[in-house]
Amino acid sequence: MATKGDVGKIMFENAGGTEADISDLRAWSFSVTKDTQETTKMGDTSKSFVGGLISGEGSATLLYNASGNSDYQAFIDDVLVTGAVSGDAGDALFELFPDSGQSAKKISFAGIITNAEYGATLGEIQEVNITFISNGAITSAI
Repeated sequence: MATKGDVGKIMFENAGGTEADISDLRAWSFSVTKDTQETTKMGDTSKSFVGGLISGEGSATLLYNASGNSDYQAFIDDVLVTGAVSGDAGDALFELFPDSGQSAKKISFAGIITNAEYGATLGEIQEVNITFISNGAITSAI
C-alpha cells in the first residue's frame, strides 16, 4: 500500500538536548551512498568491485515560523554550532519517518547540519532549507 508524503516527520536531538518532533516540516529526503573499490585483476574480462564505506546526506524543508518552539529553533540553529571543543561533535540524533504513525519504521543516524538557507519571496510562503550529513552508522528499519 502506498503512503502519502504528508505523514512523514523528523525527530531531532542536538547534543545534550531532548529528542523532539520538528514542527512545520514540509519535506525531507535522505540519500545513502556506498563507496566501492575495484578488485579487477589482469586476465579478467569484466570489472569486479567490493563495497566500502557508507555515508548519507539529506535535506529538510521547513515553513518559516517566527514563533517556532525551542525544538524547531534548535534544529534550524544547529548549523551555527562549530567544532568538537565548542559543542558540535557530530552527535546530533536524526530520525526520519516516512509515516509518522509507524514509530518503528525509520532511518536513524548521528549527524551534522551542514547548511541552512533562509529567504523570502514576494507572494510565497517563506521556507528554511536545511542540509545534513550522517556521522557514523546509519540504521534503516523502513
